[in-house]
Amino acid sequence: MSARRLWMIGAGSALALIPPIAALAAEAGQLLATVDRPAILTATPAKALESTAADRSGPRVIVDVTGYQPPQKGAVRAVVKVQKPDGTEQEIGTFGVFPNAAFRADSSRARRYSFPLPKELAAGAVKLKVEVVPDKAQESGEGAQLEIGGAEIQ
Repeated sequence: MSARRLWMIGAGSALALIPPIAALAAEAGQLLATVDRPAILTATPAKALESTAADRSGPRVIVDVTGYQPPQKGAVRAVVKVQKPDGTEQEIGTFGVFPNAAFRADSSRARRYSFPLPKELAAGAVKLKVEVVPDKAQESGEGAQLEIGGAEIQ
């Protein structure tokens, strides 16, 4: 066998492994949202909650955004939904990145967005979906990406 043929077989084998690896990563949580695919993640309760502060304002979900790529034209917004125990989804808020400019940040410098969480869902971890949608109906939002760093319940 020639070296080129062996290289082609090796490269083909490596490429064949990409779909199973991508499927495993998707099961763990999709943290990159585009207009075609939402980010799916789990929000867990914060380790230390002051009961008086939580009782006063109610439970909240804090979503950390660690990266953003604006669309080629126009603007987009993110829609945050929580999954209820019966499998249905409930929208809990929307946000837009301002200014509408690309950024990347580590988790300590992430932009944080806070949304009220229904009290009946605050007992444990909840699944969240973050969708990227065009701000105006005539826009496509093509090229927009939102990288989610994580989420917690406070």
